[in-house]
Amino acid sequence: MPFRLFLTALAALMSPVGSPGAESPPTLKKDVPYVENGHARQKLDLRLPADPKGAPVVLWIHGGGWLAGSKENPPIAALTAQGYVVASMNYRFSTQAPFPAQLEDARAAVKWLRTHQADYGYDGKRIAAWGHSAGGTMVSLIGARQDQGSEVQAVVNFSGPTDFGAIIKDAIDGGYDERLDTPINMVALLLGGPVKKKLPLGLEASPVTHVTAQSAPSLLVFGAKDTLVAPVQGTNLFTAMKKAGATVELLALPNAGHNSVNKETVERALVWTDRALGVKR
Repeated sequence: MPFRLFLTALAALMSPVGSPGAESPPTLKKDVPYVENGHARQKLDLRLPADPKGAPVVLWIHGGGWLAGSKENPPIAALTAQGYVVASMNYRFSTQAPFPAQLEDARAAVKWLRTHQADYGYDGKRIAAWGHSAGGTMVSLIGARQDQGSEVQAVVNFSGPTDFGAIIKDAIDGGYDERLDTPINMVALLLGGPVKKKLPLGLEASPVTHVTAQSAPSLLVFGAKDTLVAPVQGTNLFTAMKKAGATVELLALPNAGHNSVNKETVERALVWTDRALGVKR
């Protein structure tokens, strides 16, 4: 698929979907900097439910190949009607700063949410990180690492790459590792150079590399017909987490492609997240 057409298709996958419950108008805090005097994209939007006191939080990280997408109109905004605070963040694109900038931004956003819980009344010790595609990679990475100060209590990864080692090996073996008209070019941009020369950094950017028994409980949602991110990327992380003794579930969608965020999967992810965070209904 030509790279330009791939980006067009990817953008079409990031439109909002319906979520459980009828949303009551949340309080919206726009363009909140999560890094003081930071980059223009180091901002988040905060949607607060009618009563945010003690509310759990879902941090949404958008997809877009690490070079497109936005925090605007997150597809899970209606979770405020279920009593959740919904934070959606922007982050630096790979064209602005290569990895680990994206990890640093995700960690900074979680730290901001934990630090400012008293300002808004929510529970900063009950944060779930959800993300699609590139955002799925980032939520799985922060959840696997659980770096001090940016720990999350649950992760939902919708179709996000988890094992760049496997992706790079496949590209080299297939002879397309330097093709600019294929999705591997997005990985090269993320890592800051030709993937053949960036394998160590690719492994560092892979959630599978960092899994321990202390990794955050994770729900992995992958479409069996995904031609952009192979379903084995979900299987690889699931296997690594099981082997490490971490809590993980794999939701394999037999008829879905890359667009794994829809009304049904959001509902199922909500039930799973409620359980992981101890939310009583």
